[in-house]
This record gives sequence, structure tokens and C-alpha cells, in this order.
Amino acid sequence: MQKHLLEAVTAVGMALGIFGNVNVVVAICRKKVLRTKGAMFVMALALTHLVCNVSEVIGLIFQFRFRPMSRKTCFEYNILYCFAVMFQSALFLSMALDICFSIVLPIKHMIWKKRNYVTAMCIFPTIFAISTTLISFLFIPDEETPYCIFMLTTDIRIYQMVSSSLIVLNTLTLLIIILSVLCAVRKSENMRGSRHSSSSRANSLRGEKSKVFRSTFFLVLIYIISWWSVVIIFRVMVEIVHDVREVVHYMPYLIIIVMPNFCQAYYVTYFRSPRFRKAFREQLNWITFGYAFPKTFDKERSKGSKHGSATNSANGHQQHTDSDGKKIRDGSQKSIRFSVQADV
Repeated sequence: MQKHLLEAVTAVGMALGIFGNVNVVVAICRKKVLRTKGAMFVMALALTHLVCNVSEVIGLIFQFRFRPMSRKTCFEYNILYCFAVMFQSALFLSMALDICFSIVLPIKHMIWKKRNYVTAMCIFPTIFAISTTLISFLFIPDEETPYCIFMLTTDIRIYQMVSSSLIVLNTLTLLIIILSVLCAVRKSENMRGSRHSSSSRANSLRGEKSKVFRSTFFLVLIYIISWWSVVIIFRVMVEIVHDVREVVHYMPYLIIIVMPNFCQAYYVTYFRSPRFRKAFREQLNWITFGYAFPKTFDKERSKGSKHGSATNSANGHQQHTDSDGKKIRDGSQKSIRFSVQADV
């Protein structure tokens, strides 16, 4: 009964994750206004979580989670899953550094080419994911595992090393975000006290920075609560319990804590970004054949009609002015002609 309930909850969570992550990727590819540097990191995060969602769905279909098999075979089934998890763990560090660069080096951050910048920032997550996945594969013991979960495939000492590196990496990410927030507050106070900066400019800058901070903070917070907490819980259980086989029985149920992390990109951007929310509502309107959010396009049409009427009125006023000017010129020419005839 518990097995089927866990599978049902996992299926619902993964379905929501696939729906959300696909929407994020489609919205960023479709809307040019969303293709900022920060949004490209969100798209990379959504693609990574999409790999995790699909891997979990495949595991549900073939009943991998509760099936005993050799550790090597289990790792081969979950190799993409392992790579994606390690990549997204290091990607949060790149996202924190992006926020830090935008505050400390705002001008250079603006002029850096988006494609080269995002590619360079994704190099470390890629190297980290490849190295940890390769090390985990090389040290797989020739044994059988009761549950096919990638954390149970490698040697326990290798897992402790990898989990320790993840904890250090994410602690560094959290510290960078906190320092970036403090630096942004300090800069906003300096701008507020400056006589050369207008109040409207300072308020708009503070508003944009605060939105970025809140969105990134929520992404990292959900990650810490879900995946990072799972790593710490399993590490503590391994250290406390001497027999690892007693801990193994609780591993399949940790997916419930991890699930919010795999669908957070969509829901955080939906509630925190008006531009993303508008793009998502347009896509939901298309998916439901116009039943969901029908007023989304009505607002655009009304704006277009108002713009068109304003343009027409301006053109009409211009034509009226031109005709009046023409009448005045014709009248003046006639009066001049009559005066010349009278003089003759």
C-alpha cells in the first residue's frame, strides 16, 4: 500500500514538473524579452530538472525504485539523472555569482556578450557533474542493492565525499547571495543619499534588484529545503546508524522531499515575474483552446485599438490642419490676385 501511494504521489509531482519545465523553456525560446542573462540560467535549470523528471517517470514505468538489481546496472539506468542532479547543484553557484557580478560590476555585466557569458558560467557545473558522475561510476562495488536509487549505487566513502562537496558548494552559494544582498542594500543607500541621482531612478533600480534577489532567493531556498536537506538527512543517518542496511529502507521515500526542487523554476517565475506570468498565461490559453485566461489577448487587442484610435485621431488632426493651411494659402493667393487686378 505504501509503495503504490508513493508511486502515485511521485507520478503527480513529476507530471507537474514536466509541465512546468517545458513551459519555462518554451516561454524563453518564444519571447525575446525574456532572454536575459538570468533567464538563460533559469532555462538551463529547467532543462536539468526536466531530465530528472523524465528519469523519475522512466523509473516509475519500469518499477526501478523497489526492484533489487546490481549496483552497476542501476547506475547505468540513472547516469543522466546523476549528471543532472550534480549539474543543478553547481548551477546555483553560477546563478549566485551572476547576481554578485551584476551588483559589483554592473557596467561590465551589461556589456558582456550573453552567449559567451552564460557558456562560461556553465563550464564549472559541467566539469563538476562529469567528474562526480565518473568517480561514482568507477568506484561502484560489485554488489546487489535492494532499491535502485543512484545514491545507493556507489561506494559509501565516495558518496560521503560527493555529499560533503555538495554541502560546501551550496554553503558557498548561500554566502554569496547573502553578501550580494548586503552589498545591494549598501549601494541603494548610497544612491539614495547622492545628490546627482534622481529619486525615480534610484527607486526603479532598487525595485529591479529586489525582484531579482527575491526570485533567486526563493529558487535557492526551495533547493536547500528539498535536495540539500535530503543530502544532509541521509548523511546524518549514515553517520548515526552503524548498519547501512537499516537506512536503505527509508531511501525511496526521500523523493517526496526532493520533488518541489524539480518543478520550482516554473512556479517561482510565475509568481515573481510579471513577464513570465504573461507568457505562461498565453501558453495556457493556447493549450486549453482559449478557455484558460481568455482576457490575456483581449487586453492586447484593447491596447492595440487604443493605439490605433490615437494614431488615427492624430492623423486626422494632421490632415485637418493641412487642409486648413491649404485653404488659408488659397485665400491669400486669391486676395493677392484681386488686389493686383484692382491696381491695374
